[in-house]
Amino acid sequence: MVDAQYIRKLYERYPEMVTKGDVDGIVALYADDATIEDPIGAPLHRGRDAIRKFYQAAAGTVTMKRVGPVHVAGREAATPLLVLIGPEGKKQALDIISVMAFGEDGKILSMRAFWSFDAMRPATPADL
Repeated sequence: MVDAQYIRKLYERYPEMVTKGDVDGIVALYADDATIEDPIGAPLHRGRDAIRKFYQAAAGTVTMKRVGPVHVAGREAATPLLVLIGPEGKKQALDIISVMAFGEDGKILSMRAFWSFDAMRPATPADL
């Protein structure tokens, strides 16, 4: 059964998996016909093959941190994330709101990320 505790634990692991570039592990979290809309308004990535390509493109290039609480309502959740991109000394920071919906089996049905390039900023020491 998917409950708030399960969802919160997944949201604890997810940023670590993204940072490590664990594409196989991340893809395993998703349902076969899941979708990613990242950022909102971008074309959907639908199905595990498309989701794999999406995460492979970022593997090893980003650091992701959860920077606030996970808010759970039923089988949906939202949390603020911080993504750091770029080489050491020139990192850029991007604040994101991530929203996920889960199936009865605990697999992610959809992930939607709210952000825009105009919100990207130089990373501060507090971000690192």
